[in-house]
Amino acid sequence: MEQDKESEIVATVGQPPERSPSNVDMIDWYLMPLLVIGFYVLQLDRTNIGNAITDTLTQHLGITNNEVNVGNQLMFAGIVIAEIPSNIILQRLGAPVWLTLQVAIWGTIALTQTWCTNVHSFYATRFLLGMFEGGYIPGSQYMLALFYKKDELALRTSVFYFGNYSAAATGTLIAAGILQLGGKGGLTGWQWLFVIEGVFTLVIFFAFVLLLPRSPAHTMPIHGRFDLFTERERLILTNRIIIDDESRGADKVNITLASLRGAFVDIRLWLHMVLNILSLTPKGGLLIYGPTIIKNLGFSKINANLLNAVGNVLVIVLSYALSVASDKTRLRGPWCIAAFIWSIAFAGVLCGIPLGSSRWVQYAMLTLLTGGNALSQAINDAWLNINATKSSNRSVGLAMAVMGSNLGGIIGQQLFQGSDAPKYPKAFIAILLLYSACIPTTLAIMYMYWRANRKVRAGTGEGNGVAEKRFDL
Repeated sequence: MEQDKESEIVATVGQPPERSPSNVDMIDWYLMPLLVIGFYVLQLDRTNIGNAITDTLTQHLGITNNEVNVGNQLMFAGIVIAEIPSNIILQRLGAPVWLTLQVAIWGTIALTQTWCTNVHSFYATRFLLGMFEGGYIPGSQYMLALFYKKDELALRTSVFYFGNYSAAATGTLIAAGILQLGGKGGLTGWQWLFVIEGVFTLVIFFAFVLLLPRSPAHTMPIHGRFDLFTERERLILTNRIIIDDESRGADKVNITLASLRGAFVDIRLWLHMVLNILSLTPKGGLLIYGPTIIKNLGFSKINANLLNAVGNVLVIVLSYALSVASDKTRLRGPWCIAAFIWSIAFAGVLCGIPLGSSRWVQYAMLTLLTGGNALSQAINDAWLNINATKSSNRSVGLAMAVMGSNLGGIIGQQLFQGSDAPKYPKAFIAILLLYSACIPTTLAIMYMYWRANRKVRAGTGEGNGVAEKRFDL
């Protein structure tokens, strides 16, 4: 059946050359950089508050560190609340239109933080920032599914997350330079930080308007002035996806209450969400307390921050390698388990390492642990994206997965307690247990897809019973 479809398309548009601009390379250089840089500025705007409080923000606004924490919790609450509604809007307007609007709105809110004067305006801007950032990550992943085949998605999802990892690695260094502008133009350092990074986000908004394609069939950006793709290239881009999976052909879908109910009763979506909660909770704690742990080993404050960045670089390398392996083998769960075994091994070493051990040995073990943080996230998200049989399930499921990631981040902030310093043995035991719990959760997801494959082959399940393996394991 698939061969018949492919033959028909080749007869219509011709066989494209192996490295022609109409194949996947053009999308890699056209779509991916926009979505990655969008994720990058999202993370800068979300996390630069940590750099702002090292300046004079708390004194100028008359707020305490506890109130800053409340503001951050409001932001995360806004993100979690907005994830599913945002993806419903995305389905009605189309991913490119809604994602572009999101970048414009949250960029404007990020910029207006410059003129906060008290705790009330601070709380309001943090909550609104979360509300309009919520949905960008699953929305972008939904858009990846429009353009990429199943055996291409894990790698592209991993590359998409490079925006997150790069912001974590470079955000502090960028902020350190911007804060030096304090006093110029009548603005403090933290105000310059919000101005420059907010304006940068708005520049990315204009790039989205100019370049972001709507879908393989309608590649003209939302401005409607020009199109970088030819008619033949659009046909090839569209039909390669339809051959791969007919359920991913539509760029806009009307999500009804019935389709929402259908998504919410799909236990597989909940398991993907739980897997992100379990696997991202350690990251939530280590992201905040990593520099402190390194400083407690005897490094200076500056060196601790620089050394902490190594783990963020390592996670880029490891996630890329794992995603390539996942796409090559068309296996998702086993590579998630490989990531968890990596994390369990180094968390176990940190639990048992003697307090008087070499600080460089302890730092190396911590870096190898943080380098394995969230390795499963891109594969788990891509796994859900690939196996979703309906656009509504894909959109809602991705929103749920990202909600799980954010909930894990919130929970993780409670792992490291002052009473547990400087070695934090209880925190590392908790991390060990969390990663251990990820393995049976992954096996449960694999079992459900294996069982669904049996039904498909028997012609009694989701799909048409033709494909020998309908769902990736």
